[in-house]
Amino acid sequence: MKVALIGGTGGIGTKLSEYLVDKKFECLAVGSGLCDVTNEDSVKEFIDKEKPEVVIYLSVNNIDGLIHKQTEETVDYQLEVNLKGFMRVLRHVTPHMREANFGRIIYMSSILSTNPIKGTGVYSASKAFGDTLVKVHSLENAKYGITTNSIQMGYFDAGLTNRVPEKVMNSVIDSIPLKRLGDVAELADVVETVIKTEYINGAQIAVSGGYANT
Repeated sequence: MKVALIGGTGGIGTKLSEYLVDKKFECLAVGSGLCDVTNEDSVKEFIDKEKPEVVIYLSVNNIDGLIHKQTEETVDYQLEVNLKGFMRVLRHVTPHMREANFGRIIYMSSILSTNPIKGTGVYSASKAFGDTLVKVHSLENAKYGITTNSIQMGYFDAGLTNRVPEKVMNSVIDSIPLKRLGDVAELADVVETVIKTEYINGAQIAVSGGYANT
């Protein structure tokens, strides 16, 4: 089964791709050089060429800052990838999946979608938008064998988490019921289950060690 991890060349994407390969999936870890989600033609060209059966959308832009200090440029920068990029991928991959009567779309969201914290207004709101888009897309395409789900990621030992100052991270870990960061291998297990289980559809799955429930 061909899996395209769009935005999958970062820390989490690279590890996730390796684990999925171990699970016998054919994986394409796709950076902006192959599929620039800010460019309609680039997205269309990639999707038309590869026709992935599974799309995992990992592309993300994040600029922390209080809402009143966000500028037009910082807002546009985040929404261009987090919202419009995902929409471009959905527009171009859906017809191929409908024709094949099969498809799996996984949007990598965040627990901040439902549990935001100060300074993450634009990022958190964009993830909430993506979660809602997932629900609607699942309603529109279930009869074509396509499932659409989002995984609300907590704090993992990879990716953007590595940018968090140690003092802040220690506080975050203390607030996680399991008292540790997630392992990407655990994320890969959830992804595999979502891909293989058609009855999981339109779901927002928190993978956070219980953080989203606190």
